[in-house]
Amino acid sequence: MNMKKVVAILFAILFLTACSVKNPSLAYGKKCMVEDEQVIYSYVWLFDSESGLKATEEQCEQIAE
Repeated sequence: MNMKKVVAILFAILFLTACSVKNPSLAYGKKCMVEDEQVIYSYVWLFDSESGLKATEEQCEQIAE
């Protein structure tokens, strides 16, 4: 394993342990969320499993082309 991979893994662990979400869950795949006339999209979502993920694939249709 090279040094870049080790550093990337350490940063990922540090990032996820500093998360304030009580019951974290991950969702993969392009999903979008509309907020104040802006569309926010990502391929990886970290969210609270109790409240659920508000981003959906259907909301991605609102992205301006």
